Amino acid sequence: MRYRITLAQTLPAQPPSAATVTYHYRDGTSNRWPLQFVGPDTDTAVVVVDCGGNLLNRQNVLTSTLDVHYAHPPHEMNIPISSVQPPLLAASQEVSTQTGAAPMATPYAITITMNQTTVNALSTGGFFLYGFKAVKTTATGAPVVWFDTAAFGLNTQVSWSESYQAYTSNSQLIAGGQVVASNSYPIDLGQTLQITTPAGTGTVNTQSGTAQAIDIANQTTTQFTCGISQSNPQGVVAPMCAFTLYGNFTDVIAPIEKVLLMFSTLAINTGTVVEQSYSPALLIDLTAENSRAVAFDINQGWTWGGSNWAQAYAANTDLVPLLIENSTSLARTYLAGLSAEARQQGRVEYAHPDGAGGMQPSARSGMPKANGNGHGVALSS
Repeated sequence: MRYRITLAQTLPAQPPSAATVTYHYRDGTSNRWPLQFVGPDTDTAVVVVDCGGNLLNRQNVLTSTLDVHYAHPPHEMNIPISSVQPPLLAASQEVSTQTGAAPMATPYAITITMNQTTVNALSTGGFFLYGFKAVKTTATGAPVVWFDTAAFGLNTQVSWSESYQAYTSNSQLIAGGQVVASNSYPIDLGQTLQITTPAGTGTVNTQSGTAQAIDIANQTTTQFTCGISQSNPQGVVAPMCAFTLYGNFTDVIAPIEKVLLMFSTLAINTGTVVEQSYSPALLIDLTAENSRAVAFDINQGWTWGGSNWAQAYAANTDLVPLLIENSTSLARTYLAGLSAEARQQGRVEYAHPDGAGGMQPSARSGMPKANGNGHGVALSS
């Protein structure tokens, strides 16, 4: 299988004689796979490789390295891997344009620059880099750890692309608790996961949903935790948010390209609910530009040139309002979609603003109603 690997440092100018990838896990075990380079293998920090092992969706990875061997000094290098993704080939994009097929998912990247003193302090101090994704929603929920890594260097690139899943879980939504997806379904924006069993399983309706969002519709009387997952920089599909989903209600979630980064010595698994920052954090907005460059200093904190696409926050900042954006406009979009579906079926039904921050229910039984309680919108399906 072919992968695109971003490294924490640039490969030397001489071609390698052999290379392997090694994954080390939190339980002390490891995996190693040989690989072949496809394309440039010198003076680059981004390589495309063929590898027989599955480098994506591996759980509880502590570190991963590209182990490269040379005929001349340095003979061997063990380079930390910043991210693993399916290859983003211009040729594939060109083919999809010519054939009219759906375009490839948009790639995003954040480059973090650090000096040697900072890298040494983070490495010897046992720090991890944690990442969180932001969403807009009509529901009440919390952010969860999207990725964690100890693989960083002088120049570290964190990269990912748009690829989503909707999930249900039996995990309790509590601060510090880990949300583990019990059932996950690949899904696109504008589609709906319809939950039809008390186990939290169901089907994806590809013909109905809120524009630029993902709907999770509970058609049972069982309460779940739910949310959306996205492939993270390690290539693992991991939850990026978690919400309470009551029986016969619908949660509407719209992913937005905002990422919060912070370092910490705490060892925390992906999917863990984190409501406060452990250290100085940086919220980076990639909605207008899919690549950003920032810097971190162990004493001075985060810098990015002072532009308005990023904002620094102190330790112990409440992360919930930064990463879980309650959106009245999203609720209105959902209601407008239901009204349009009703008109197409010969029923004219509307939900009207009530002037008090909420929405009046329509005449149709089961039409959603915004509760206006400041904690998000509960939508009855």
